[in-house]
Amino acid sequence: MRNPVSRMRTATSAVSGTAVASVARALRVLKAFADHPGGIALTRLSAELGYGKASLSKIMSTLEREGFVRRDGAGHFHLTWRLLALAFGHAQRVGISGVCMPVLQSLADETDELVQLAVIEGDHVLFVAKAEGPGHSLRLLPLVGVVAPTHATASGKVWLASLPDDRALDVMRRQGLARVTSRARLLAELRSVRRDGYAITDGELDEGGRAIAAPIVHRGRVVGAIAVSGPSSRLPLPRLKRLAPRVQRAARELEALWPHEVTARDFGLGVRPPNGDGRPARRNA
Repeated sequence: MRNPVSRMRTATSAVSGTAVASVARALRVLKAFADHPGGIALTRLSAELGYGKASLSKIMSTLEREGFVRRDGAGHFHLTWRLLALAFGHAQRVGISGVCMPVLQSLADETDELVQLAVIEGDHVLFVAKAEGPGHSLRLLPLVGVVAPTHATASGKVWLASLPDDRALDVMRRQGLARVTSRARLLAELRSVRRDGYAITDGELDEGGRAIAAPIVHRGRVVGAIAVSGPSSRLPLPRLKRLAPRVQRAARELEALWPHEVTARDFGLGVRPPNGDGRPARRNA
C-alpha cells in the first residue's frame, strides 16, 4: 500500500471548481499526522508536503487555536483527541454500518448488482452488510451473517492473497478446497490477485454466478473486502474486469472510514452457519 504522504505529494495544490484551496491544504496537513504519531516539526512537515513555512505556520496556528493540534515544548505538533471525538461521536450515532452503507449503495446503484461488505474474523470471511441496485429481480442470494469459504469467494481470495503462500495453504488445508479448485491453481490465482489488486470468482461454488472483490486495507493489513456479484449472464468477464477500478475506489473510500478494529458485532451480527451441517453457503461474493 502506498504511503499516505506520498499520495498527498502527488495531489496538485490547485483546487478546481468550488473547492477551497486553504481547506484542502489543512486537511492534507491533518492526514500527514497519520505517519507521525510522535509529532512532527514544522520544518519537516513543510518539506514533506511542499508547503511554504509561512503559509503552513498559519494553518498550524489555526488548527492549534481550534483544538485539533497541540505544540509541545520542543516545538513539535501533535494531533489532539478532538478529531477522534468527532469521528467516534458520529460513528456512535449512526453505527459503523451506517457509515459504510453510502459507499455500498453508491456502488450498487452504479452497477445495478448485489454489493456486499465482508470483514476478516480469525481465518474466516464474514459478510456483514449488503446493498442492492434498483433494477433486477434475479440476483444471487446475499450472505450477510454468513461465514464464507475463503478460498472460493472473491472476498476471501483478496484476503488470502495478502498472506504468505504457506499461511494461505494452511488456511485452505483447514477449510478444505472447493470441488473445482486445486492448490496449484489457487496459488497461481493469488499471485494474480497480488498483481492486479482484485479477485474474481467464476462459478467456483455456484454455477452461473460471478463476483469481483477488492481488499480493504487498514494499517497495512487486509481487514475486509467489498464485492460486486451477480449472474454470469449479466457479468461477463470483460465487464467484470472493467468494474475493477470502481470496486477498488469503493475499497479506498471504506479505508478512509474504517475505525481501529471492526468485528461482526459492530454490524449487529453474530456468526450464522447457513446450512444444517454447518457448511458455508455456496455463493461467489
